[in-house]
Amino acid sequence: MLTLCYHYGCDRSSAIDLQPDALIWFEQRLRQADNAADERAALQDVVLAYYQIAAQVLPIAEDQGGNQEDARMLGRMDCLDHTHNLHGLLALLQDHQLLRFHQLSADVFRAPLLFNEHHAVALQDTDNGQIWVMDSWFRHFGAPPVVVPLALWKEGFSP
Repeated sequence: MLTLCYHYGCDRSSAIDLQPDALIWFEQRLRQADNAADERAALQDVVLAYYQIAAQVLPIAEDQGGNQEDARMLGRMDCLDHTHNLHGLLALLQDHQLLRFHQLSADVFRAPLLFNEHHAVALQDTDNGQIWVMDSWFRHFGAPPVVVPLALWKEGFSP
């Protein structure tokens, strides 16, 4: 069971009960990865599947990339919502020992302008120690999350 939040700043939340078949699919997809790059790609697919499952019971399919296009929509999510949701999912995967090439790291944030703070989830490559950022805030619902090196993300990366 995971808690998914939405409506900016985790103003609303709901428990998402992942059925065994979803967890089996997550595991199968992640087991296809032969290296860290493959695992990051598999995690993008797992995140998409998780949000699709959640959208069956929550209005999050209305979420648009960024914060400008969906300010009035009930299912809108800001970077805090996305960070909370991805962190919870990745922690679950890690707890089930499904991450073989990464470990969940502390969440990251940047503030290129004082009023423009942005948060995301970080993963550390267990082989070389490189930190990667997974950020699903940039894109509309149904698109894969962005995965980029932390240094690039900190510089203000935006797809």
